[in-house]
Amino acid sequence: MIPTTHLRAIVGLSFLFLFSNLGRTQNLFDIDTIRTIEIEFYESDWDHILDSLAELGVGTGSGSERILADVTIDGVQFDSCGVRYKGNSSMDTSSNKNPFNIDLNWVVAGQKYMGKNKLKLANQYTDPSMIRETLTYEIANKYMDGPHASFVKLFINGDYRGVYTNTESVDNEFLDTYYGSSNNPFFKCDPVSFNLGGSNSNLAYYADTTDYDSLYFMKSSYGTEDLQTLCYNLSNNISNIEQYLDVDRALWFLALSSALVHNDGYTAFQHNYYLYKMDNDRWSIVIWDVNMSFGGLVFNGTNFLPLSLGAMQTQDPYLHESDFNIRPLIAQLLSIPKYKKMYTAHFKTIMTENISNGDYLQRGLTMSNLIDADMQNEPYNDYSYAEFSDNLYNDVGTWFNFRPGIENLMHTRNLHIAALPEFQAAQPTISNISTSSNTPPAFSNVDFTAEVSNAQSVFLGYRSNHFDVFTKVEMFDNGMSNDGAAGDGVYGTTVSIGSSDMEYYICALNADAAKFSPVRAQYEFYSLSPEKGVVINEIDAININNGLDQNFEFDDWIELYNNSTDAISLDGYHLSDEYSILDKWAFPDTTIGPGEYLIIWADMDTVQVGLHANFALDQLGESVFLTDNFGFLTDQVTFPLQQDYTTWGRYPNGTGNFNMLFPSFNAENTTLLEIEEGVFVDVQVYPNPTSGKTTVSFTKDITSKLQLTNMMGQVVLEGELNGQNIFSFDASQFDAGMYFLGTGGEAIKVVVR
Repeated sequence: MIPTTHLRAIVGLSFLFLFSNLGRTQNLFDIDTIRTIEIEFYESDWDHILDSLAELGVGTGSGSERILADVTIDGVQFDSCGVRYKGNSSMDTSSNKNPFNIDLNWVVAGQKYMGKNKLKLANQYTDPSMIRETLTYEIANKYMDGPHASFVKLFINGDYRGVYTNTESVDNEFLDTYYGSSNNPFFKCDPVSFNLGGSNSNLAYYADTTDYDSLYFMKSSYGTEDLQTLCYNLSNNISNIEQYLDVDRALWFLALSSALVHNDGYTAFQHNYYLYKMDNDRWSIVIWDVNMSFGGLVFNGTNFLPLSLGAMQTQDPYLHESDFNIRPLIAQLLSIPKYKKMYTAHFKTIMTENISNGDYLQRGLTMSNLIDADMQNEPYNDYSYAEFSDNLYNDVGTWFNFRPGIENLMHTRNLHIAALPEFQAAQPTISNISTSSNTPPAFSNVDFTAEVSNAQSVFLGYRSNHFDVFTKVEMFDNGMSNDGAAGDGVYGTTVSIGSSDMEYYICALNADAAKFSPVRAQYEFYSLSPEKGVVINEIDAININNGLDQNFEFDDWIELYNNSTDAISLDGYHLSDEYSILDKWAFPDTTIGPGEYLIIWADMDTVQVGLHANFALDQLGESVFLTDNFGFLTDQVTFPLQQDYTTWGRYPNGTGNFNMLFPSFNAENTTLLEIEEGVFVDVQVYPNPTSGKTTVSFTKDITSKLQLTNMMGQVVLEGELNGQNIFSFDASQFDAGMYFLGTGGEAIKVVVR
């Protein structure tokens, strides 16, 4: 199975490709970079004002009002931003290191930094290691769409406040990117007044809808009755749970929480998560507030005295499976044998990919080393530098303030979990997954087969739209399902593919265990593309200097391409950026010839001459849909946050998977761009960005040829290094834009201003 990050080396070969729900580029949350944020409040008594507003927040620890400040991020200043405290227990009016919520466009509309207008700075309350949140989110994002987090150094009115965690906001932009909509019921599951022994946000059913008002914070314009219906169904309609809940997402969420002993969520206190009702009428769970993972909370919902290290190391992975009244989400799901086995399979995957191989420890050490120097100068931290240094490995504190060493907890926990009967049970094996055609005709039947052993049942999950529910059909080894001979271990089934790409996975179960292929399904999946006629070929969501419209404007654009040998009329075709409104923009009387390209300007300026759609593209990432004259979804693309001077397009041209590209406006996509800053570890370029003399310094002598290429792949500078390790050039001779400096197989970005 070949991950998408390895596609460049195997283009043209017949492999099963493995896809995540969305390949994301979140530079603001680059975990290898510490950003600097400076807040300059307009009011000298800002701390008193924020303290007063927080006290009016009635349990939220933040209030709803903000005060004005200028905010500077890595030297980029934003005027008139709105700032308030955030958090509940992590906010303390007597503290000098409170968490902050910053809105960059509070007054000045459109202010964003790296595509984001909200910054949520957490003070890592009760975490001596300072890495629990960043490490947990990094692991979580292997299995679900969740927030990212990175480190920042915070200054307030010139006073250094210390290292914070900047966590991606779960807001409308987040929902639009990962769910394709944001106007449905949406809740932050955190009670207004937390009850240590109460039900809090546990998804229990209440006959009176007003009971939900104090237990869930509604972030949408409506939805309390929808939430009530979810809670009712969870207690009374479990047999149809897949009709109202994204079950697999819930299983990943619960497995991750249990594996990493994240009790300060649904497990112990039934809070700290989000719920969103997707367009497909299923509710999805979003993980949130994980600074007390890895045993950071010494309660699990059953104890009154603090948990010991041993109790957390051996905490039951099926904790609360019989607590139907107080933990209905856990109890109802685990009461169904199929789901319990799927949950266990997910749990095993998390442990195998992160814990038993020691990856969590290596990643934790990398994060700890990154902030080590700054932690030595931490002015307001609740823990000493020695406790920070120790807590990755060793325990800190006692009794209610006990925080286990992350390695001390997880090493023994891994051994304990692996020895449990459910985790010792032999899983089915799945191999040699194949389809009857690698590029089947649209609207044709496709046979799916797989070799499976030690299984009692096998099913295929598939969908033809990224935001749809996976349809599940059983696969058989009966000799009548295009599977070969009966009983030969080859399972098969036949399904009809439409005109858009199909996403699919396979799950096998026996009496004791389950197995997925790919193991991260449904978050990762295989993809099958039908023969393509007209396709979305390339998208530019940040057009700076690549393609002018008829009015000489650099508007964002969508490029179509006709793969067929016939001219195709687009009469009756539509483009949209909303799945719920697929007919958003209708093509005028337009024909695209065989092998030809067609540009549609996504600028909301429909009065201009030419093809101008009535929607614009969001550089943060969203989806674009193409429907044909029968209303069938014929193509779609979900693109991540976009960068300047790059596009998102198919490679190979017209038929391949979407990747970051060198722009090729109205022309063939020819060059993949899979280069990230820092990949070329043997070179430093300074200054970068640059506008004049630029120095290239190598850590070792280089004998190969040095080339600087522009975004069109043209070599603009070339020279022999001849064993030298320093090279200089004048960047003022080049046009502003992005360039790539390389010595053959590696390259690094150079930005010329």
